[in-house]
Amino acid sequence: MKDKINKYPFAKMWAAELEDNGHVRISTFFLENYHRLKPYSLTHGEAMFIVHLMQHKWGADAPYPGYKMIAKRMGVSDKTARRLAKSLEDKKYLVREVRQANTNRFHLTKLMGALVVLKNATKPKEKK
Repeated sequence: MKDKINKYPFAKMWAAELEDNGHVRISTFFLENYHRLKPYSLTHGEAMFIVHLMQHKWGADAPYPGYKMIAKRMGVSDKTARRLAKSLEDKKYLVREVRQANTNRFHLTKLMGALVVLKNATKPKEKK
């Protein structure tokens, strides 16, 4: 990983002025296949909601940004952000853990599982 960072420094990929704002690690497989998930594909809005959740995922724990923050960053209303989360929950890709006096945790385990299933289904079959 470090070799890739040295070979492809952020400043050369984007712009040096943007580097101090950070960046988000997103699976290329997710970006290329979110619309192919089974049994339900994701809309562009749902995929962007996931991208914004990933901005707050720093390890194994579920991210927990507030709806207002996500809505502001997406340029949508708080109500739209909540609808996107509800839609992802209805599709069984997101589990919202409601916490008292705190922001929800957004568990993405089921989405990751669906992506792995899709990836395994798209692997070329080995010849015997």
